[in-house]
Amino acid sequence: MIKHVAVIGAGLIGSGWATLLSTKGYEVSLYTDKKETLEKGLNKIKSYLDVMKSLNLVNKDSSEYLKNIKTTTNMDDAIKNAEFVLEAVIEDYNVKKNIFGYLDEILDKNVILASSTSGLLLTEIQKAMKNSPERSIIAHPWNPPHLLPLVEIVPGEKTSQETINATKQFMESLDRVVVTLKKEVPGFLGNRLAFALFREAVYLVDEGIATVEDIDKVMTAAIGLRWAFMGPFLTYHLGGGEGGLEYFFNRGFGYGANEWMSTLAKYDKFPYTGVVKAVQQMKEYESIKGKSFQELSKWRDEKLFKIYRIVWGKD
Repeated sequence: MIKHVAVIGAGLIGSGWATLLSTKGYEVSLYTDKKETLEKGLNKIKSYLDVMKSLNLVNKDSSEYLKNIKTTTNMDDAIKNAEFVLEAVIEDYNVKKNIFGYLDEILDKNVILASSTSGLLLTEIQKAMKNSPERSIIAHPWNPPHLLPLVEIVPGEKTSQETINATKQFMESLDRVVVTLKKEVPGFLGNRLAFALFREAVYLVDEGIATVEDIDKVMTAAIGLRWAFMGPFLTYHLGGGEGGLEYFFNRGFGYGANEWMSTLAKYDKFPYTGVVKAVQQMKEYESIKGKSFQELSKWRDEKLFKIYRIVWGKD
């Protein structure tokens, strides 16, 4: 039974993991090699816990949960007695390979090494593991991990079924909604779907068709409301009326969509002009003017939890 978890990395994802684990009663060792990053991570965790308390998501003060978290700038100290490791460092193959290669050498082969990567392939990372690559896996959370329930499990070529099963069981014990990919693919499921839409959004800004703020309004006033509790398949299944998805594709809106789908963005890199326009327009985004990152994060977390409670039935 897992009691002690090492979190490698104290950025947004690592801090979110530590927050979640601490509220579930686990002992957490939070590691990063820079003291200032560790301090910022702790401040994030305290802020997350305070918001969770204000929303009645937890019933203790942040100081009580912080007792479950020990911080260190020494990796060996972090992994001492760890029964599960969650890596949450920058999206760089070399950095992750160095960590997984090192941990694979010194940790007992029964300790699972899970990466939080948003889209890198585990099979590539496993090349650095000489002893037990079968105990490595990807467990990709969504930001913020302590509120959004999804975790995407992605095995590499050498990942064992035992590792897949154990990781899924552990994530479900944290009240996560788990999906397991049948094949590796860059970006996994969520980010591929999200970036397909984001690519089109940047294209529409670049072409001068709409502003970033109006595009966000379209998402929050229509598409996002449906997608909060229905995925695209169920959405368009209902869009086909009594004939369902088959009617939608054959005779309904989906058939007509073929006429304009050819005009969607095709590029495989964000265009420089579109990036410049989007960044500039964010400065004129009326509803967030004058608000700090911390204020916006708190607002986001409060909204997310209210939606989460409605959709997933959590009080």
